[in-house]
Amino acid sequence: MIRQRLAKIDFLSKRASAFDSLLIQLLFGAACFALAVLAREAVDMVTPGAGPFSLIYPAIMISTLYGRWTAGLVTFFLAFLHAWYFVLPFNGSFAFENPNDMARTFINGTAALVILGFAEVFQSEVRRVTKAHAEELALQAVLLRELEHRTKNNFAIVSSLLRMQERSNASPEVKDALRMAAIRVQSFADIHETIYTSDRYVDTINLSTYLGCLVHQLERAFFEDGKVRIVLDCPPAQVPRDRAVAFGLVVNELVTNAAKHAFEPGQSGEIRVVYSEHALTGWRLEVHDDGNGPAPARSAAETDAPVGSGIGRMLIENFAQMAGGQLKVLDGLSGMHVLLEEIRGGDPDGLLPEAA
Repeated sequence: MIRQRLAKIDFLSKRASAFDSLLIQLLFGAACFALAVLAREAVDMVTPGAGPFSLIYPAIMISTLYGRWTAGLVTFFLAFLHAWYFVLPFNGSFAFENPNDMARTFINGTAALVILGFAEVFQSEVRRVTKAHAEELALQAVLLRELEHRTKNNFAIVSSLLRMQERSNASPEVKDALRMAAIRVQSFADIHETIYTSDRYVDTINLSTYLGCLVHQLERAFFEDGKVRIVLDCPPAQVPRDRAVAFGLVVNELVTNAAKHAFEPGQSGEIRVVYSEHALTGWRLEVHDDGNGPAPARSAAETDAPVGSGIGRMLIENFAQMAGGQLKVLDGLSGMHVLLEEIRGGDPDGLLPEAA
């Protein structure tokens, strides 16, 4: 992590003008020179005059890596001349104590320029790779948005085809089945649009916002006359994306079941969707209505029996497993009251066993 951050440091703003960029490079090179001088002073306190040019190498490398070659040249000239004038044996002079020191000084300067060149080549390649990676990510984002758009359109096409088949069929049972299938497809489309269509991929979503959108869609689909209301009680809670999908699908199926069986035509009522979290017991998702209740009478106060029958029952059970929860139907209340609560302990994957 630290290495990645160090590799991405660049003191030049992409939006800076040519003059501003040059000024930044000159100032950064001067700053690196100042740091090299301070380091030189610290070393001279211990071993005066030791390695006169040794400290300019890291200063030039850092200056070039993070400020480009112009900053590296500034650091090179300032630090090299400073070391030559102040650190070599004749302090305050460019004269050499030994004539052979001229060749050694030339070699040190050449070595410093070689370091500068390699640092610039390395950093240029890093910038090139980083730019190519950013362009690739941008292209992937465009392709992902196109895929999301096509997926949404495909859901809409399937839902429209089912609606057309519903209108053209005379059998009430077939019409009802096609209508439920179209609503389920539309629900999947809404889930996709709410969760997967975004500027960035996220692992968690706000369940309150997501269920609020879903409840609104279900009210429009089933209760256009406004006589039956769907009330959502869900605090802002960030939950894993896949669990949120499972919650949405469970709510969709239970509300669909209530719309079909809980209320007579023209009857008023209310369906409540309640989500809560508890430190000891975990999360709970409840859907209950004040309608006519389940068709078969139940004698027990609480039962683990599945909800509904047919494909609806199978879907609810599978979605409950996806969420890592256990379904319960509670009696003693008006209408139907279904509870989905978190499974803690037992199954390490948090899934229910296969239904018989």
